[in-house]
Amino acid sequence: MQIEFLKMLEGIRTDFLNGLFELITMLGEETLLIVLIVVLWFAVNKDFAQKLFFVSMLSLGFNCVIKNVARVPRPFASGEVSCVRAETATGYSFPSGHTQGFSAWSTAVAVKLKKVWAWIVVGLFIALVGFSRMYLGAHYPTDVIVGAVLGIIFAVVGGIIYDRTKNKKKLYLAMLLAFAPFFIFFMFGADEHFKNFYKFYGMLGGLLLAVILEERVAPLTYDVAYWKKAIRVVLGIALAYAVKESLKLLYFWDILQVTFVFDSIRYFLLVFIVGGICPILFKKLRI
Repeated sequence: MQIEFLKMLEGIRTDFLNGLFELITMLGEETLLIVLIVVLWFAVNKDFAQKLFFVSMLSLGFNCVIKNVARVPRPFASGEVSCVRAETATGYSFPSGHTQGFSAWSTAVAVKLKKVWAWIVVGLFIALVGFSRMYLGAHYPTDVIVGAVLGIIFAVVGGIIYDRTKNKKKLYLAMLLAFAPFFIFFMFGADEHFKNFYKFYGMLGGLLLAVILEERVAPLTYDVAYWKKAIRVVLGIALAYAVKESLKLLYFWDILQVTFVFDSIRYFLLVFIVGGICPILFKKLRI
């Protein structure tokens, strides 16, 4: 039944619709989230930025664990349907990471805004992102539905946990410890589909140390001119992508477990440098 539905969607593909849904599916990728968190952290409200990051990491961590335990193949793996932009369809199929990730952070934004229109817009785009994953042949309907539901649940529950925890550093540390057994477990019988889990774990560790460093050395304030905030954001985004992409050049191992550790280190440095080192740089530059 599900594969027949995907075949039906494949039958209505056009160049225009492919381009449209490729753009929509990007809403569920890390690029937009990185930009959004950098803007919030450096120019608006670092507490909400960290809350958004926490909710996203909580959702991503569980998504990776479920994927790696269930190990449901992608629909295009059977050859019955094709996939547009298959390079972004990493990991196993169930549940949809794009849909769950977007649902998590967008729901957290809607909760923050407390506006009916925000919930309508967020609900519409969650549906569009989910549909894009099916249209492009990357996921089954069940992947998308479960991903959307889990994303919303983690946004609400994670937001409550974050708000009720006074010491955020202990919260991040607790998450690191909770997911540590999976870090070890997935090393045995290593599978290339496990990569996203190790990226997640590195980011979580980077967040913890970034917050510790920023609070002790150069706490961010927002009583600066708008142009200075704009410079912060530009520098933060540029540095984030410089670290993320340049460290890829160091890949030369054929051992999958080593690659996993390297991915964790790469994403750890991405978050640590942007969240912890950038505020020190801003302090030195007086911005």
